[in-house]
Amino acid sequence: MVPPGTIDVHAHYFPQDAPPADVIAGFPEAPRMVLDSPAEGRLVRGSEDFRAVRRALWDVPARLEDMDRAGVGVQAISPVPVTLEYGAAPAPFAAYCRWINESIARAVEDSDGRLIGIGTVPLLSPRDCLSELHYLSAVLGLRAIEIGTRINGMELDDPALEYFFDAVDGLGLAVMVHPVDGGGGAVRRSGFTYDFGLGMPSDTALAATALVFGGVLDRHRRLRIAMVHGCGTFPWAYPRLRLGAHLAATHVPDDLDRLVSRLYADTLVFDPGLLPALVHRFGPNQILLGSDHPFIPGQPGDGLADLNSAAEHLPPGTVPRILRENALEFLGLASGALVTDHFSPIKEDHHGTHC
Repeated sequence: MVPPGTIDVHAHYFPQDAPPADVIAGFPEAPRMVLDSPAEGRLVRGSEDFRAVRRALWDVPARLEDMDRAGVGVQAISPVPVTLEYGAAPAPFAAYCRWINESIARAVEDSDGRLIGIGTVPLLSPRDCLSELHYLSAVLGLRAIEIGTRINGMELDDPALEYFFDAVDGLGLAVMVHPVDGGGGAVRRSGFTYDFGLGMPSDTALAATALVFGGVLDRHRRLRIAMVHGCGTFPWAYPRLRLGAHLAATHVPDDLDRLVSRLYADTLVFDPGLLPALVHRFGPNQILLGSDHPFIPGQPGDGLADLNSAAEHLPPGTVPRILRENALEFLGLASGALVTDHFSPIKEDHHGTHC
């Protein structure tokens, strides 16, 4: 039973303990935490600092205090995107994913029901990936998987990834798609302002385009996929994409509309004036509260204030759905949601990939 109250589906967690020795031996660049004080720390890759972080990232009581101040009842916590290091050696990266997932599960256990877990998997190693999917679902009780917008250079509609979508579809797990820092080279200008402000939203839009136009959603009719950061620039680019597909005679526009309406997007767009357009694009049942907590200053409080200020411009009943019901359905926790313990392992040579 999920406690009552608002649900924030887009928040991140990182454990304060060190990765296992076998992980560090085979994956020396594995992101890890260095604590500089009880309240401050750094995420480090190898010998290089990646970013400064604060206590709520690793400390459950501090996180719950932040949630209380903002008026959030429940958070879904997912790995920090820098951990999605798909190019790492398969065996140590699989062990690293296991360490991350077990750490998230412990945080959930320590939260008195106020946290929900979203895990990670070694996507380029099908056997390890499928084993981890089963473990995090059946043993750890995590509700979803976070993946990157690209998988070691592959777009999400690459046939090599089809086994993964087959598996999560069969398990009833949700998928959250998150861009990596810098936006994966999606824009031609360099620097944090461009990477953060244009690169990451553009990268997210490209991933959504792969899911819709590349047939992933069409092939997996039960799949629940959420795109963070309001699905990036996709909501505004989609009408032009739709027209282009119509002119090129590659897709039927009505079919595309149906697929787009299945995507979930979070509210993290930093402008209440954009929220009605987001609801218009995806529908009132597909929008989720998201904060990127604890990385974005003022969140999740500012996001809730934006949603409240936009309420009069949204269809009746939309805000309560965004605050809770949509998240329950996305995470497979609503009474009518499809949730199954069935697990179907990959077959040999499926789409040219061996398990």
